[in-house]
Amino acid sequence: MVSIVKSAKRVFDVLELLKDASLPLSEKEIGDALNIPPSSLFNLLKTMLDSKYIRKDYQNKYLLGHKLINLGNRAREDLDLYNESLTYIKNLNDKINETIFLAYPQYNEMIYLTKIDSNRSIRTTAQPGTNKPIYSTGLGKACLSMYDSNLLDEMFEHIKFEAITPKTVGNYADLKKQLAMFKAQGYAIDDEENEMGLYCIAAPILNDAQQVVGAISCAGPKERIIENKNIPGLIKQNAYFISKAMGLTRNGVNIY
Repeated sequence: MVSIVKSAKRVFDVLELLKDASLPLSEKEIGDALNIPPSSLFNLLKTMLDSKYIRKDYQNKYLLGHKLINLGNRAREDLDLYNESLTYIKNLNDKINETIFLAYPQYNEMIYLTKIDSNRSIRTTAQPGTNKPIYSTGLGKACLSMYDSNLLDEMFEHIKFEAITPKTVGNYADLKKQLAMFKAQGYAIDDEENEMGLYCIAAPILNDAQQVVGAISCAGPKERIIENKNIPGLIKQNAYFISKAMGLTRNGVNIY
């Protein structure tokens, strides 16, 4: 049986209580509603207040904090990306008969949202919910190829490159050369940089503001992926279809 962490449960209970309340609540009202002892509640609320997940009004009563807006927006974007992509990546999987991934960038990592296996999928550590370095994956490089150069410079000033495999890109200068090529051709490649034996072709997904919100990829054994000349075009085409579903228009966009 899974044990429940009491302090974590109380945090969620406080957030739910404030969400459902029609007016801001005092410390006593929260304690009475949730049956939390005053000494425990004081420290709990102070921690949540300092972390900006809750805030106080002019009467010293508690409301939900602004930080939750960012979390909610991120969750909504992820849900929209998944829902808008699912039909396309399933169709892509049927056409190519290779493993299809959907992921989104989160600073220096790619977070995998879903994976559609084929009947000849190869073993991979990339699974929904896992994260991989953004510089070592085709998905990550597809996203990075759309980043502004100043943002890339600032971002990689603090990122240490690790050799995940002997073929992983080893420095920012080499990565920038790759990204320029990938942007020009409209898709990125991971040639066994993240897992030996795995070759990946990926394309970015943009939203209505022409900002990159994710990427899709096709992955499989190197020889088999390279032999299928249709894969790059199909990946780009379906990334564009998903981008259109996310609100993108053709104006000023020529990567697809």
